[in-house]
Amino acid sequence: MTIGGSPVRLDEVWAFCVARLADEEATARRVGYDHIEAVEYLWGTKHLLLQRDDGGESKTTAELDADLADHIGRHDPARVLARTAFLRTVVLAEHEPVLVAADDGHETTPMVVCRMDGDDCPVTQGFAALYDKHPEYKEAWRP
Repeated sequence: MTIGGSPVRLDEVWAFCVARLADEEATARRVGYDHIEAVEYLWGTKHLLLQRDDGGESKTTAELDADLADHIGRHDPARVLARTAFLRTVVLAEHEPVLVAADDGHETTPMVVCRMDGDDCPVTQGFAALYDKHPEYKEAWRP
């Protein structure tokens, strides 16, 4: 497939997406807590309650702006792990690239394509674009 005159290998884009999900999972596991919840505090502020499923120590954070606390609470490790599992099994699995024989009428050559979208995969490329600030992201992948 060619975008802007530069060939895009869907297997590279897909591998990049898989690696970013692995990064998110690893980060969520390193937190050391399973759940982070924004809890009302004083004068319209909140703090975060950090909890472990194994009954280990829980903690609370210092006072935070309520909107910031809500945002952080919505990205707790359990939710990140559930979201990455969903994205891996539903989105990326459906768009995993496969090797097929491409025939241009004169010659048959191997070609990597998306099993759902063929030689163009806006889903995988759009997913990769979510990580466009990552140093390994290639601008040529942008859908």
